[in-house]
Amino acid sequence: MKYEIKKLEEHEVKETVELFKAIVDELHADSSNIERSHYKATHPVKKVKEQLNDKNNIYLIGKLGEEIISFMFALVSDGIGNIHWLGVKPEYRKRGYAKVLTDKTIKQFTRKSCHEARVFAYPEAKAAYKLFKSFDFEEKSFIDEQFFGISIILMEKTLAPVPVKKIAKKIVLVGEAGQGIKLMAHTLGNILAKMGKEVSLNIIYGTEVRGGEITAELIYSDEKIDTPFFDKADLGVCLSKSKKGQINAKELIVEETAYDSDLLYSISEKVPFAKIAMDEFHSPVFVNMIALGRLLNIIGIKIEKVDFDSEFRSKFLEENTRAVKFGYTYRD
Repeated sequence: MKYEIKKLEEHEVKETVELFKAIVDELHADSSNIERSHYKATHPVKKVKEQLNDKNNIYLIGKLGEEIISFMFALVSDGIGNIHWLGVKPEYRKRGYAKVLTDKTIKQFTRKSCHEARVFAYPEAKAAYKLFKSFDFEEKSFIDEQFFGISIILMEKTLAPVPVKKIAKKIVLVGEAGQGIKLMAHTLGNILAKMGKEVSLNIIYGTEVRGGEITAELIYSDEKIDTPFFDKADLGVCLSKSKKGQINAKELIVEETAYDSDLLYSISEKVPFAKIAMDEFHSPVFVNMIALGRLLNIIGIKIEKVDFDSEFRSKFLEENTRAVKFGYTYRD
């Protein structure tokens, strides 16, 4: 039978998700059931069905006859193609099927104008590491298990020169007093400035004396910034329900509990930052640093180039660094 790669269809989702769950159990065999359930919860059947027609999501399967033997879950975000999960049934491995599936995915990244492909690999998954190396993925950073319980390797492949439109970017951060929006914005601005970017930052406070809303508007560019204000952001992060109603951003990452379909649109991601903070760090104060890590990943900042020692006071260095790295490697 011929190995066929095709776009995942709705009637095939349930079977594919079951294969995905089996791969999670295999990769995280030494983890607890609760930890494995967290990974599995990133791609439930209902969510996958809803995202099938989203142009930024890539869901592919490999079939032999009517049997689904492999799958690929990938996402295009801000010109970067992210390989989230790839799996082949054990009895069909070492036949080149994963290589064909990866090649097909990279070609889709290219057609979608991605300038980079990215994947997080596990050190113990030597076959997967070798596979990505065969496609000229380079190891960019190694994040030790002390940061969030499992070691992980960031690998990247250049697909094209970074387009000019990526040189300047406008970012808006929205949250309530006490969520650390100001710290998050200043840390992001410092990181970008130390990487040679021109940076403009405005912090806007609500009229309330206590518990008001805080908005940070940040622009960074390779060139001089003529106007430090903007009407519409390229990317937004919202950590609480906004009293302003609509947040004007082309792409928007929203804390899961802050999502309101009546007020927000253009949602790119709903991320359970608050749940992650409690589950992994046992405190809500790390929400902003987890969100910062996710933001650094999306805008393509190389985390190995960030000098965390100079960004955080020594008292909170280890915890904040761990939270940023966790957010950076978060998979959804």
